[in-house]
Amino acid sequence: MSGPLDRFARPCFEGFSGHHDERRERKSDFENSEDDRRTRIGSLKKKAINASSKFRHSLKKKSRRKNASRSNSLAIEDVRDVKELQAVDAFRHSLILENLLPPRHDDYHTLLRLLSFFLLHC
Repeated sequence: MSGPLDRFARPCFEGFSGHHDERRERKSDFENSEDDRRTRIGSLKKKAINASSKFRHSLKKKSRRKNASRSNSLAIEDVRDVKELQAVDAFRHSLILENLLPPRHDDYHTLLRLLSFFLLHC
C-alpha cells in the first residue's frame, strides 16, 4: 500500500545514490588508499603552486620597489686621495710580485681596507 507518506520516505534520486554507494563498496582497500593518495598529492601540488606564485609575486614587488628607489638615487662620486692611491698601488705591485694577490681581491677598495688594517694593527 502506497500512501501519501510513502512518497516522502523514498529519496528523490534513488538510482544515483544507490549506484554510487555500490561502486564505493566494490572498490578494494587498495583502490581507496590509491584515491586518497592521489587527492593528497593533488592538494600538495596546489599548495606548492600557490606558494610558488606567492614567492614570485613578492620578488616582483621587491624588484619594482628597487627600480623605483633607483630612479631617485644620486650617483656617488668616487674621490680618491693621491697619497692613498700611490700607497695602494705600491702595495698591489708588491703582492703581485710575490703571487699573493688573487684576482677576486684585486680591487682598489679591498686593497685599501687591507692596507689600512695592516697599518693600524702591525
